[in-house]
Amino acid sequence: MGNPRAVWAFLVGLLALAVLVGGAVAAHFREEVGLYQAIPAVPLGGLLGLVALSLARRARFDHQRTLGRAGGRAPAALGRFLGGVAVLAAVTAGLALVVFAVLSLALD
Repeated sequence: MGNPRAVWAFLVGLLALAVLVGGAVAAHFREEVGLYQAIPAVPLGGLLGLVALSLARRARFDHQRTLGRAGGRAPAALGRFLGGVAVLAAVTAGLALVVFAVLSLALD
């Protein structure tokens, strides 16, 4: 037996944060990648964060349904945490990009 959803929740949560951080780092350090080219990383990171939260919820349900025999309690909790952080970071980045776009249009 095992709980593969817990491991997947953790891995997808890590991937969500990596996408968000990678987009920001690429926009900051690469001259050919600007802020507008890094925009697709925000919804992708948010979507991956939601997937991680969903997988963690299902993994936790499996853990409870099998009375702990399925295992995966710690990876599910980490996946839930990382997915939540990724969703919050994506919402914050989305709001920051909207403010940046409004200010850019107002100053032109």
